[in-house]
Amino acid sequence: MTVQKSIDLVATGTSIEDAIRAAVARAGLTVRGVTNFELQRVEGDITEEGLVFRVWVRLWFVVKEPLHE
Repeated sequence: MTVQKSIDLVATGTSIEDAIRAAVARAGLTVRGVTNFELQRVEGDITEEGLVFRVWVRLWFVVKEPLHE
């Protein structure tokens, strides 16, 4: 049986895809076993440099069972 847990992250990027990739990459620094994501919300800012997308992403990962000695 597999048990999964989710975390919610907010990330930004120059495209929606870049922002999602940033959230997944950042989570990968501390969370192992990320299996999928759910895009929950998209917003953006209009700047002099162009559009900046902000995404709310829910990431799912497998909860590892503790090893018994």
